Amino acid sequence: MRVLRFLTLGALLATLPLALTLGCDKKTESETAEARDLTQKVAEAEKAENLAQGTTKAQKEALAKAGVQPDTAGVQLTEAQRGLLEARVKAEKNNGTAALLQEILDRDKQIAELDARVAKLRSELPRPIIAKENDSHFALAVRYLKGRGLSEEKAKLAAARANLLEELQPGWQVYHQYVGGTYITAVTQGKAEVGPTEYLTNQRVALQKERDDSIQSAQRLTTQVEGLVAERTKVQEDVDALRTEKTTLLTQVSELSTLSQAQKLKLNAMHYLIGKRKDLENDGTIVVPVFAKDRMGPKALNAKFDKDLPLDGPNPEVVIQAADLGLDKISKVNVVPGSLEKGKHYTLTFSEDHKNATIRILDADRLRNDRVVLAVTD
Repeated sequence: MRVLRFLTLGALLATLPLALTLGCDKKTESETAEARDLTQKVAEAEKAENLAQGTTKAQKEALAKAGVQPDTAGVQLTEAQRGLLEARVKAEKNNGTAALLQEILDRDKQIAELDARVAKLRSELPRPIIAKENDSHFALAVRYLKGRGLSEEKAKLAAARANLLEELQPGWQVYHQYVGGTYITAVTQGKAEVGPTEYLTNQRVALQKERDDSIQSAQRLTTQVEGLVAERTKVQEDVDALRTEKTTLLTQVSELSTLSQAQKLKLNAMHYLIGKRKDLENDGTIVVPVFAKDRMGPKALNAKFDKDLPLDGPNPEVVIQAADLGLDKISKVNVVPGSLEKGKHYTLTFSEDHKNATIRILDADRLRNDRVVLAVTD
């Protein structure tokens, strides 16, 4: 099962059909204003386009009811059709039909205004890239930044500083902007069936449903076993057959219970990996910015986090041995992502000889089913 993360500026913008992120060395007020401006323009354009699409759909239905054939290029009325409808409204004696025709005329004007507004808003925005199957947000960001004159190394660094979406769906519109050293990106629904916020929500719901279905399946099988055991006392001649069936069913229940327990433990554990800080930085597992906190790199794949720390018990902790890493001593341990705060989310202590270090978890809820890198420096 996959674990999806919501990657946005602070949090996914729940009230807007888009995700916005920034990547820069140092954000100034003007750069923040650029980000807000892009966010507002993208949101306004998306809202106006959705309204235009809904209005166009309603106009098509109304035209069909009125027996009017629109222009082949769209639903907008020709001057001749508009004049004919205006004349019909004045001559129509049926109030219901007259109201429908007047509604078509009013909506025709509204469609023209909406189309003009959408065109104006789109003209003020950078041209988006339409995501295709298997497109990577990180790769699109690096390609865009290289096109703006950045070297590949600087482009990757700027892209890595931005909280990009892990998955893009075909049809999503990906906006890029690079102003004054600030990289800004936004993702909107575009022509796709669902937008970024709805897609990530659906993924989380599906994961929770899979877990609940496993538990319910185990409960149903347990009930079935109890019924078979009760029936065995009434039908002695089928004792042998029922005993065999009972054994089979109990095995299935045990397997499902084990699976359910394993899933529960996975969801209630912190997933971590330990390594030398320099090695982790070199292989892309973490990114060590100059003016920001350490964060996960593009190579921080789920498969690397093969150690689980259960968080249900008292005082969960991880002990790091210098010898296990081929070191004589441990001088420093960086906990990545840097958003985790020492003294609030965890504590870090060293033995007197610095041969080992202990990370004790203080805020289990913050780290439950989350990934953490423990980067060690000798």
